[in-house]
Amino acid sequence: MIEHMIRTTLILDEACLRGVRDLARREDRTMSEVVNTLLREGLQRRRRAPRVAELRLPAFSMGRPSVNLGDRNALEALMDS
Repeated sequence: MIEHMIRTTLILDEACLRGVRDLARREDRTMSEVVNTLLREGLQRRRRAPRVAELRLPAFSMGRPSVNLGDRNALEALMDS
């Protein structure tokens, strides 16, 4: 199945490393076998996953503002009334 293996170093966070170790121990496999299987499954799933369309939120015209938000005095006067 594996034609060519390359040795590499991965930096995993502790939770991932703990999960890989536990899975390897439970399945009586090496950590390399578990990581290769998980990566292969994840890559296949990504290839099959449909592309999510860009989310577009609706925009509504609210008309002209009744006060210039940059004018503190006008804004304060509007809030006081």
